[in-house]
Amino acid sequence: MITLHAHAKINLGLRIIGTLPDGYHAIHSLFLPIFDLFDTLTFENHDTDIVFISNDALNIPPEQNLIVKTAHLMRDYYGIQQGAIIHLDKVIPSGAGLGGGSSDAASTFKGLAALWNIEADIPTLTMLGLKLGSDIPYFFHDSPCIVEGKGEIIRPLTCNFQGWILFVFPGIHINTGWAYSLIEEYSDPNVNLDHVINSDSINLKHADLRNDFEQVIFRIHTKLSEIKEQLQLYGSDLAMMSGSGSTIYGIFSERDTALKAQETFGDFSSLLIPLSIKHHHTGNTQS
Repeated sequence: MITLHAHAKINLGLRIIGTLPDGYHAIHSLFLPIFDLFDTLTFENHDTDIVFISNDALNIPPEQNLIVKTAHLMRDYYGIQQGAIIHLDKVIPSGAGLGGGSSDAASTFKGLAALWNIEADIPTLTMLGLKLGSDIPYFFHDSPCIVEGKGEIIRPLTCNFQGWILFVFPGIHINTGWAYSLIEEYSDPNVNLDHVINSDSINLKHADLRNDFEQVIFRIHTKLSEIKEQLQLYGSDLAMMSGSGSTIYGIFSERDTALKAQETFGDFSSLLIPLSIKHHHTGNTQS
C-alpha cells in the first residue's frame, strides 16, 4: 500500500493578465504550499479495475472525478493492464480555491507511478496533468512558485516564512470557469510577483499582492468582502481570497492575534494552522 498526502495551496496574489490563443486566461500568481492542510490518498493493486472509495460528501460521479480520470489517463498513456484501489480521505474543502482536487490528481499520478512501477518524469506528468486541469502541474513542486500561462509555466522560488494562517470557509462553492467568465478587465501583463520576495522573505504589504477575482466575486458574494475586512480589522498582515474563492485567509505573525480573530468567526467554519516555509528549492519531493 502507498500513502500520500495531497496538500493545499493558497494564491499569494493572483493576477489575470489576458487570454491565450486557446481561449484560456493567462495568469501570473504566486502559489504557496500549505503542508498542514491535506487530503490523504492510499493506493493498492487491483487485478483489473479502478476502484475509488471516498468520504467526500460531494459524491461526484466517477466519470467526472479527477482522481478516476487521472487513473484512466495513466493506464491509457502507459499501457497498464492492472487496476488499483484508490481511497481518498478528503479534508481540503471542495470548490474553495485551495487546489484540493488538483492536488489529489497530482498525488494520484505520483501514487500510481509508484504502484505500477512506472518511470514517470515530471515533464511527462505535467503534460498529462494539463489535459485534466491547469492547476495540476503546480502540485508536482512542493515549494513556493510563480505560476504563469494557464498554469503550465512554473518557476520555483526560494523563500523563508514563519507565521500563522487563518482560513475562513464561507460554505459557498464557486465554479472556477464561471468566475473566469466574470472577468472584464485584465491586469498589467508586466506585473511581477517576484518583487514580493526580498532577501528570501515575503513582503506581505507589497502593493502587487492582489487577487483579481475579488473585484468580481465580492460584488456577488458580499459576505466574502466582509470576512476580508474583518481579518484586516483584527490584525492580519495580509487578508485575501484564494484562487477563485470562496476561502478567505488571513496571515498573522502572532498566534494570539490570530486566535482572537478566529473567535469572531463563530458563524463560519475556520481553521488556524502554522504557515512555515523554509524553502531552498531542491526539486520535486513527495509529501
